[in-house]
Amino acid sequence: MTLASPSERPTPLPFLGLLRVEGPDAASFLQGQLTHDLRLLEDHRTLLAACCSPQGRVIALPRLRRQGETVYALLPAELVEPLAARLRRFVLRARLRLSAADELAAVAVVAGDGGPVAGDGLWFDYARDRRVLALPRERLADVAAPLPTGSAAAETEQSWCLQDIANGLPQVHAASAEAFVPQMLNLDLLDAISFTKGCYTGQEIVARTQHLGRIKRRLFRYRLDGGPPPAALAGLHRDGAKVAEVLVSAASGGIVELLAVTSLEARDQPLELADGRRAEPVPMAYEVP
Repeated sequence: MTLASPSERPTPLPFLGLLRVEGPDAASFLQGQLTHDLRLLEDHRTLLAACCSPQGRVIALPRLRRQGETVYALLPAELVEPLAARLRRFVLRARLRLSAADELAAVAVVAGDGGPVAGDGLWFDYARDRRVLALPRERLADVAAPLPTGSAAAETEQSWCLQDIANGLPQVHAASAEAFVPQMLNLDLLDAISFTKGCYTGQEIVARTQHLGRIKRRLFRYRLDGGPPPAALAGLHRDGAKVAEVLVSAASGGIVELLAVTSLEARDQPLELADGRRAEPVPMAYEVP
């Protein structure tokens, strides 16, 4: 997928959905549930954060924007309802309402360019070269390319995932939820964790991992020649021992790219899938210690 230029119609992203948290206590409630400091939303930033289990395992990786008393979370569509259901357990007396923002649809444009929807909708800075806009669905036909279906939808999602992989950006789906602590996904390197904000669900494990230097696995990029993209949590091996697990993978032109959580002892080494395919390491977009 090539991102729309300012003169082109933005590309719909049907695999992304939005969760709405609205009410006077929305931001303060999420402050106790997510890894980032939501007070930073006051300056109209987009924040990447993790929602963790009490054991410090990542359940979802929402990107957040605030409009007044409402916080919107952009994440895989398949996780919107499960995340809403999980967060509702902790609402208690907080004055807020959680719901799927199904009336909004996500579209992709080049970062820094609004294109034909400049100044319209809710925008998220997704990556250095990508921006996502959430628009009312009734406006899609007017401003965006046709909604992809079938193989076109799958190709759009694969292309988006390939860009995530090239940028070293993790994504958690239902199959990989609660498998990794945030540092294993390089979230401390991606400004997705605040170590000064105070308590949130899973905070004790995340802080202990950071301050005791027990980060023994990190996210790294690999490339395969041919074959299908391996499933989430598929093992990668070195000398017969599993040393890594696939987080995300995508294919294009006979090449498969993936991000895998890998033992630091095996970093920069070729690894093997169970079917014998060789995974060659590829440099990350940022430095990994």
